[in-house]
Parts: sequence; C-alpha cells; structure tokens
Amino acid sequence: MGKSRHVVMQVVRRSSGSATHHVEFLMDDNFAERLRQLRSLVPPLGSLNKQRDLVIDKVRVRLPNAIWRSGNEIEMDGGVDGSCIVIAAEGSFNCGGKDRKTREKLVTYNFSIARLIELHAERPEGETIYIRDGVFANDEPAESPAGRWVASMHELEVVMRVPDAPSDFDTLHDLQMRPEHQQAGGNTTTRATFF
Repeated sequence: MGKSRHVVMQVVRRSSGSATHHVEFLMDDNFAERLRQLRSLVPPLGSLNKQRDLVIDKVRVRLPNAIWRSGNEIEMDGGVDGSCIVIAAEGSFNCGGKDRKTREKLVTYNFSIARLIELHAERPEGETIYIRDGVFANDEPAESPAGRWVASMHELEVVMRVPDAPSDFDTLHDLQMRPEHQQAGGNTTTRATFF
C-alpha cells in the first residue's frame, strides 16, 4: 500500500493552555484521498450561497482512532467524546472533541488540507508530521517555541506511543542479577532499580 505516518497536532485547551496537550492520528494514502473527497463536499462560500438561508460551510466526520493526550497522561480508553475532524469551506480542517471527565471542548488550530496532503507526499516515509499553532513545525528552528515543542514531543513519544508490536518485556525473566547488586551477609534479597 502507500506511505503511512503519524500526524501530531497541538490541542488548544481553554482552561490550561498547555502545549503538551495533543492529538495523534495515523495518515496513509487512503486517509489523504478521503480528505480530498470530503473537501469536495463543502462548497466554497460565494455571493450566491451567502444569500441563502441554509449554507453548509463545514463537514464533520468521526475520527475514532485518534489518540488524545494530556501532558504525560495516556487515555487508552479514548477519554474524549465526539472525536472528529471538521472540514471547512476554506479548505482547512481541525480536530475536535470533548474531554469526558471535565466536559472541556478540545480543538486544534486550522490547517490546510492541501498542505497536509502535500507534506504526506513529499516528506520522508515514516516521518511524523508535527503541527503546532496551525504551522508545520518539523523544520522550525530548535530554539523557537515550535522547535522546543517538537523536541518535547520526541521525548514523550518514547513513553507515550502505542507500540506497533507486542512488547517482549516478559522474555527477560531468565536474566541473572549481577553479583554487585547482591547484598552482603548471605541475604539474597535484591532490589531492582531503574536508574
């Protein structure tokens, strides 16, 4: 099939405003084509349809597989209701939902559908696309706010990314502790440390 990559978008939270709130979803060629199709369903706003009583200027579609994250918290049960993408007449989209615990509205800044599809086609395969404040942040300077945000997302990614394959952690059960970790006096009780 085609390329597959993660897209990470900063979520604007009205109450906290923390830059660590974000939504992550998987994008492939089918996803890009679906965005194109949905964009074609939203007619451009012109003088003719502005005068009508009912104007469709947005299309809302469910995004059930998106992962919404709040800082270091991982909501594996999908702690967001109404996870969706909203496609606007101007050719942009944003992600939205509602925090199940606080009922707070979650939303990202708008981003151009054409630009996302272009990035998906041009950027290296497997590269994660980071979008902060409605701007593609991957190539921003490291000392800029966007650059620091991308760096923080890389740090969190190791902890937070849902593994693509099952963990093999349970295969370590046969490892022997090194002698320097055993306490003196014949006591064989050992304490494992992580750092």
